Amino acid sequence: MLELLKKVGFTEGYSAQSPAIDSVMSWVHILMLILFLGWGVFFLYTLVRFRQKKNPKADPVGVTNHYSTYSEAAVAIFEIILLVAFSFPVWASRVENLPDNGDAEVIRVIGQQFKWNIHYSGEDGVFGRTVADSIDDQALNFIGLDRENEAAKDDIIPTQGHLHLPVDRNIIVELSTRDVIHSFAIPVMRVKQDAIPGIRIPTWFTPTKTGSWEIACAQLCGNSHYEMKGYVHVHTQKGYEAYMKTLSVIHEVDDYDYTIKSEETLKKVLEALKSNEAFDAEELALLALSQAEAAQAEQELSGDDYEWDEE
Repeated sequence: MLELLKKVGFTEGYSAQSPAIDSVMSWVHILMLILFLGWGVFFLYTLVRFRQKKNPKADPVGVTNHYSTYSEAAVAIFEIILLVAFSFPVWASRVENLPDNGDAEVIRVIGQQFKWNIHYSGEDGVFGRTVADSIDDQALNFIGLDRENEAAKDDIIPTQGHLHLPVDRNIIVELSTRDVIHSFAIPVMRVKQDAIPGIRIPTWFTPTKTGSWEIACAQLCGNSHYEMKGYVHVHTQKGYEAYMKTLSVIHEVDDYDYTIKSEETLKKVLEALKSNEAFDAEELALLALSQAEAAQAEQELSGDDYEWDEE
């Protein structure tokens, strides 16, 4: 059934959790196919069996057998088995068996109309403080990160809508939203979780393939809901580390004149991932890191790494 579904548009699954979820999806589609064919045949039977020509006078008794009752009971039993034996265990593993933070990459995703904001804790592994009053879209501080907070100084905020992950590693995404309800969905990872205002909700998965795919919002969230999409980029472990380190160095330099080469190379990394060229992407990420570090050294030598005194 799964192969048939893939032929009609069902996406491949590229997470370790995909097989279990796909199994449930297959059985649900099998049940729906049986119901479709069964009730379709029954409908055609009733059109012929109870046509006016054969039954000019209505029969007040009607059908006396219990075939329909038996079929409805069989469907109910099938659905109970589907829930108890397949759906509940899969649901429980996704909700209750959250991996330990030490064995996973923990990332925060904050929804807003109509973008996804991504927040990494940086090298210290501690997320910096965020304050609602500090949110300033004009200053590109979409999550209200307090840069004066010590833990926030090494935090990484990539371009809106771009989620970077390492392959073959548990990923915990802590979901929240700064406005209305959104739904974070990555179909190829079999991930879909609502983001609720005032709550941080964890969801987790393990990517098993490098590449780039779309992130969607599966909840109608306003008049520009159709624009709310992003991209998940799955790197090799080495490529991921180099990419994130490059973003950190670029943030520290904070001068496009110095980091232009490394930022252009980072764009090529994403192009390579979209073309399923993971090792090329890794090499480009390492190149971008060396370019960023060279830019940082050049800035330090030039003496441009100072702040203007405000009078």
